[in-house]
Amino acid sequence: TSRYSSLTSLPNELDNLQSLTTFDMSCLTPLPNKLGNFICLTTFDITSCLSFISLQNKLNNFTSLTTLGIGECSKLTSFSNKLGNLP
Repeated sequence: TSRYSSLTSLPNELDNLQSLTTFDMSCLTPLPNKLGNFICLTTFDITSCLSFISLQNKLNNFTSLTTLGIGECSKLTSFSNKLGNLP
C-alpha cells in the first residue's frame, strides 16, 4: 500500500467501487461522505490525519472492517459507537 500525499479528495470515478478493501489516503480532508459506500472495506488507515475531529457515523457501514489505523490523530475525539464491534 502506498500513500497518495497530494490526493485531497476522491475522484468521482470511485463512486461505484464495490470491492475496495484497503483505504490508506491520510491526506483526505474531510473524509468524504461516499466513504460509507465502501462496505467491503477491511483496512482503513488515517494515521497522522491532524485535521480529523470525529469518525462518528463514518464507519457504520464497514461491516467487514478488521484493521483501523488512527494513530497520531491528535484532534480526533469522537468515534463511532460501532467500533466496539471490530474483531
